[in-house]
Amino acid sequence: GSSNSEDEFDEFDELNDQKWIDLPFELQCVDAVLQAVVSLLSGDVNDLRDHAYEIIDNMLDSQRSSIEGDGAQDTLRRLKNAVGEMVSRVQGFVRAMNLVLDEDEDLALMNLSRLITHPERFIQPVSAEVLHEESDEPELILEAYLQQGLSSVNALELLKGVISTTDELVNQKLDSIRNRLLYVNTLVSLLSLCVASASLVGSFMGMNLTNHLETDENAFRRFVVYTLVGCFGMLLVLIFFFLQIGALPKNI
Repeated sequence: GSSNSEDEFDEFDELNDQKWIDLPFELQCVDAVLQAVVSLLSGDVNDLRDHAYEIIDNMLDSQRSSIEGDGAQDTLRRLKNAVGEMVSRVQGFVRAMNLVLDEDEDLALMNLSRLITHPERFIQPVSAEVLHEESDEPELILEAYLQQGLSSVNALELLKGVISTTDELVNQKLDSIRNRLLYVNTLVSLLSLCVASASLVGSFMGMNLTNHLETDENAFRRFVVYTLVGCFGMLLVLIFFFLQIGALPKNI
């Protein structure tokens, strides 16, 4: 039992090291096809990951960030779609590999050379022991590339998490900007209310009615000072009131 397990580990190491001296031609062809497919998928995954991290780094770097507001959200949305499409491609490859690995008969029949040289071993019904022996080498090949596919899936899932976190951060920044704009708009509205109140007082004083202040030399000066002080006091009272009821944030 221990010698068989050691032989399996040796074969697996040879597969990882791409030593195909003892492999039949058909299995070398299978390996070549899978190597091309995995290399293509891995290259696309790496390119997408590098591109995504470059965009995310630019977004998080406030000094050189050139993407703001809806533009950032649209960019992240496109990245999510690209990652989702890539995940579907890689998972399709992983699913196909698992389907083949689940069928020992299909794995055994991949040994075309053995099928020709030892046809008696493939006469139906084939015993489980023979299926295990004949499917050993093809299974090792497929499992080696299956692990690479699963690694790509994990890398893409990690990238999706990073994109989601960045999207939440962008939304928080946009919410903070909106809150500041609402704060400024509220202050401007309060200031406009105070100015409108002063204008109302001025309109009252400008009526062509006798008010017994026509002969007072300091009436205009007192009127202006009292009006400005009253408007400023009204503004402070309103701000304090809105802060107490929580309508205005205490920290911006």
